[in-house]
Amino acid sequence: SSPNPISSPPPPAENAGLYKGLKELGELVGSYQGLRESGRGSTIVNSIVATARQCNLDKDVDLPGEEDDTAELTLEQRDRVVGRVYSKIMEIESRLLPCGLHTVGVPPTAMEAVATLVNIASIDRPEESIKSLPRSIAEAIGRDIEQIYRNSDNGVLEDATLRQNIVTATRAAVQACVDRSTDANGRVTEVKSLFDNMADMFMGGSPMKRALADNGFTVSDDAIAPLFKYLEFCLKQVVADNEMGALLDGLNGKFITPGPGGDPIRNPLVLPTGKNMHALDPQAIPTIAACDCAKIVVDRLLERQGADNDGAH
Repeated sequence: SSPNPISSPPPPAENAGLYKGLKELGELVGSYQGLRESGRGSTIVNSIVATARQCNLDKDVDLPGEEDDTAELTLEQRDRVVGRVYSKIMEIESRLLPCGLHTVGVPPTAMEAVATLVNIASIDRPEESIKSLPRSIAEAIGRDIEQIYRNSDNGVLEDATLRQNIVTATRAAVQACVDRSTDANGRVTEVKSLFDNMADMFMGGSPMKRALADNGFTVSDDAIAPLFKYLEFCLKQVVADNEMGALLDGLNGKFITPGPGGDPIRNPLVLPTGKNMHALDPQAIPTIAACDCAKIVVDRLLERQGADNDGAH
């Protein structure tokens, strides 16, 4: 006989955020953006470079020498320095850290579900004809999200700032989606459909559209409807509580529904948990669409490596 491993979700995750020197660095970048063309601009850049060294970012970011004065740089060159630092601290801030351990039989709270859904919403799913929310936002302002990512990685301050604004708007829109189904105890017991409340159509659109507008982006409900319908399905799967029943069935020698294991962000179909998990999933063989997505990611990685190493990989 063989054991029946019962699937469970990973521990709830939150964005790492910024602390101590990195938080101060973020505040300096914010100050520079408002004063970049003033006489104080170069002084703030000197402070940014010094603080970045204290945070050991000089090992990952190309910074001016310790004896260099950024007052001798052009405005565009200073923007590049600040853009590279800003891009790096955004990368650090957005990293997911596990918070505590998962308790069997206790579904995630609404806040924990938001963290998972934000990452699901940030991935293109061409096999489902679903665009990621960052891509839809970028297209609404006439930009290509891949170009924004590349420019941000290369230190273009304007696009690094735009990238962060898109991340913030994505979080706000997903939060608005989950808030519609959150009860007084901070949990999701019943997921409301995107079109449950027709009054939204007379109040400036869905809560998600309004959340994007509050963050400076005008995106139509038609453009984001396929994604949020998919997120509704994912939310139902994330908060489903099948683990305790499956555990008791397993202890009683009963049948447990099989299902694939894997990352619920990349493949939400591994949810809900509480399945007899198996490692081999014939349906998980990469499709042509998945290979196309992977090529974009690898090309972006190679471009970044080349930019960081003078063209070498």
